[in-house]
Parts: sequence; structure tokens; C-alpha cells
Amino acid sequence: MADSRLRVFDYVDQLNVILDRATKVPLSTRVVVDKQEVKQILQRVESSIDPDIRTAKDIIQQYDELIQKANRQAEQVTSEANEAARRAVDDANARAQTALQEAQARATDISRDAADKANAMVADAQARAAAMIADAQARAEQLVADSTITQRANAEAAQLLQRTHMDCDQYRLNTENSIQQTLERADGMLSAQLDQLRRLRQSFDSRQSDMVEEL
Repeated sequence: MADSRLRVFDYVDQLNVILDRATKVPLSTRVVVDKQEVKQILQRVESSIDPDIRTAKDIIQQYDELIQKANRQAEQVTSEANEAARRAVDDANARAQTALQEAQARATDISRDAADKANAMVADAQARAAAMIADAQARAEQLVADSTITQRANAEAAQLLQRTHMDCDQYRLNTENSIQQTLERADGMLSAQLDQLRRLRQSFDSRQSDMVEEL
């Protein structure tokens, strides 16, 4: 190795000698040298370079290539991770939107069904009350028409009419209680649907935050 280094220095000295004795170009700092002679000396310098130095140069070049390849792979992995995260967020958003629409549709159906049942019960109660009152009035009028038992008929008619009104009031009260219970059940179902939707949305927000932190 020492001999190789010494030969390199000798070749450098030879190059300096060639430059010193080279012919100068007038009006410039340039000189004219023998190209073939300089090339031969450079070839000798190259052949005198220690093989370990050549190997080190190759290793450095390979290292640079590996670094560049690793950087390209890292960029590709980062790009793929970002794309996967974006797709995951889009998919979660789509699922949350679908769940929200389904919950809203079910809530609308429940409200409509409860309103229909309540209206039907009110209409039935009104019809029954009207029929009971009409029947009571007819019976009362029939009793009043009999002159021999007018007073008794009036009393019985009054009692019958009073009982009829009481029955109607009781039936109306029962109907209102039934309607109230139906509305409470519908409200409970709607609250449950909204609670489920809130939990779904909180879960989605939590997963989205976790994905952002991982990135």
C-alpha cells in the first residue's frame, strides 16, 4: 500500500513537471501539453489506486443507491398509508351517513305510526261516545213520551244520561291514557334510536381521531 501511495505522488510530480515545461499560450494563462503523455500518467495513477479505496468507493456508491431506494420506498409507503387512511375515513363517513339516514327513517315511521294510532283511537272514542249519547237520548225520549210514567221516565232518563256522560268521560279518559302511553313508547323508541346514533357517531369520531394520531 505504501508503494502505491508513493507511486501516486511520483505521478503527480510528473504532471507538475509537464505543466511547468508546457508551452504557454500568448496573452493567456493557458498552456499546451501533450495530451497522450498526460493521459498515460493519469492511467498509471488510476492503476496505482489501492483496491481498498476502489472498494470503498463502490460501497459508498451502493450506500447512496440504497438510501435513495429507501427514500423512494418510504415515500411510496407514506403515500399508500395516506390513501388507505383517506379511504377509511370516507368509508366511515359513508357508514355514519347511512346509519343516520336509517335512524331518521325509522324515527319518522315510528312517529307516523304513533300519530295514526292516536288519531284512530280518538276517532273511535268519539264515535263510541256519540253512539252512547244518541242511544241514551233515544231511550230518554222514549221514556218521556209515555205519559203515565213521565216523572219516573224523566228521573231515569236523567240518571241514564248522567251515567252515559260519566261512561263517556271515563272512556275518553281511558282513551287519552292509552294515547299517552302509546306516545311515551314512541318517544322511548325515538330516544333509543337517537342514543344509538350518538354512540355510533362518538365511535366514528374516536376511530377517526385514532387514525389521525397514527398518521
